[in-house]
Amino acid sequence: MPTHSSEEWTKAHIQVNDNLNRLLGALRDYGYNPNLHISYDREEHHLQVDPAILNKHPDIKMLFLDYLSACRERDAALDKIQQLPKMDLGFQQQP
Repeated sequence: MPTHSSEEWTKAHIQVNDNLNRLLGALRDYGYNPNLHISYDREEHHLQVDPAILNKHPDIKMLFLDYLSACRERDAALDKIQQLPKMDLGFQQQP
């Protein structure tokens, strides 16, 4: 059902945000400015953390891996939604 898939995506997206908040908080707790140590991976559609920080702080690395896992779950939920049959909403098609 579309509603079920939508709910899965919503829950997964909330989990991504929660994990990201924990990750950013941990970076700040160590005195890092997240703006200087995080970049966006356009191909993978998620954030990347400076590898030097991940190697130096195992707890931050674990939080980052949790974030990546949540991103994969969100992406899988989105794929399910995109595979659903399309509904005809009655709009006139452009020639």
